[in-house]
Amino acid sequence: MAPDHRHTTDESADPHGHVHGHVHLDDAHGRAWAAHAELEGEVLLGFVTDAAAWIGDERGPQAPPVRRIIDIGSGPGVGTRELARCFPEAQLVAVDGSTAMLEQAARRAADHGLADRVSTHLAELPDGLEGLAPADVVWASMSLHHIGDEVASLRLLRELVAPCGLLVVTELGEPTRFLPEDLGVGRAGLADRIDAVLATWFAGMREDLPGAVPSDDLATMLGAAGFEVVGSRLARVDLPAPLTPDARRFAVGQLRRTREAFGERLDAADISALEVLLDADDARSVIQRPDLFVAASRQVVIARPTGGR
Repeated sequence: MAPDHRHTTDESADPHGHVHGHVHLDDAHGRAWAAHAELEGEVLLGFVTDAAAWIGDERGPQAPPVRRIIDIGSGPGVGTRELARCFPEAQLVAVDGSTAMLEQAARRAADHGLADRVSTHLAELPDGLEGLAPADVVWASMSLHHIGDEVASLRLLRELVAPCGLLVVTELGEPTRFLPEDLGVGRAGLADRIDAVLATWFAGMREDLPGAVPSDDLATMLGAAGFEVVGSRLARVDLPAPLTPDARRFAVGQLRRTREAFGERLDAADISALEVLLDADDARSVIQRPDLFVAASRQVVIARPTGGR
């Protein structure tokens, strides 16, 4: 989730449009972050739709309807709205640490006629969850890695899972790819080198989080927090060329953000290649080239509290 205190720098922003650490986003930056996160959510909406269907399968045909969902790290509410569509009898609470994100989530809900079903709650994990009533589904997508002590936070989320309820955790899978192997510019393997830079940055970001402890795989951390894993899968969204305009804007935005935030960690040849790829007047650029694609994945784990609470 994106907290709301102090001034942000590029190093606090990851390539997925999230903000790490205690940062302050002014109105303009807050709107920009929300717009980028909204676009990402729309392009990768299949992750939410497919996971929602999986939740229904795990609950079984005899289970009562899902009545309440808490969306931890909701961002601008794209996933919240999709969960509302998939679970039409549910009340939803969008939880985020950014007022800009929650304002957008509320607007989106109202625009889709969901104002009476979607409420917002300002909180930055691991704090601020007091007073939330338990839910049939607690949904935590791309929020756990923002927290120093992930197991401790999972224990807090356990208290929000209603009896016979489920926790759904979605985290980073394999690196997201947009670029074909043969770019026609620079050295081969640019995507691999960018992935290595981002992996190094991610490890350092995790180490610098307040109260940070080493991460483990999701199943192990969930077990330590008092959950039983129901199922785990690597979910994929593959959007082949030619991309829709929104998918292209997402891919271009991701590459531009990577260049701005992490470009200095690459060598001169790779920086030059990125400049070509981001030059709107160059036919080899991601703005023009017809072979741009999106290949993204998420690790999705569904768990229930041990003892069936």
